[in-house]
Amino acid sequence: MNPYVTDRRMIGRIADAARRGAKVRLFVPAEANNWACAAAQHHHHRALLDAGVRILEYPTMLHAKAFVRDNEDVLAGTCNLEAWSLRRFFELDVLVRSRALATQFEEGFSTPAEVVSTPGRPVVGPRERLRTQAFAIISPLL
Repeated sequence: MNPYVTDRRMIGRIADAARRGAKVRLFVPAEANNWACAAAQHHHHRALLDAGVRILEYPTMLHAKAFVRDNEDVLAGTCNLEAWSLRRFFELDVLVRSRALATQFEEGFSTPAEVVSTPGRPVVGPRERLRTQAFAIISPLL
């Protein structure tokens, strides 16, 4: 399967969760260490924001991969949530079902990170949209 299609499906699932009423919050770096990957990621902001996803731009580079679901399940590890990592790399995540850990994660990372983050924005203008779309299409190669 085309990795670009796989990534778009992942974005669609995240957007669908927000449309169903799930509280979806994504922390992304305000200044990524790879401008091409950042451009590819920004391509999806409009669809995610329109669906109700809160995108927060954290002031420094983020490398953590952690997800909390229903204030109970915590998934943490090394796997990026995109087709290349999901299919090519040998990544490791651990799923812990623990309300206490979910609360600690919220109090120790999410709440303080939200305070220092700025709201994510969609790309504007035809040139910027075209540039980010081009990088989204080639993102499996980045």
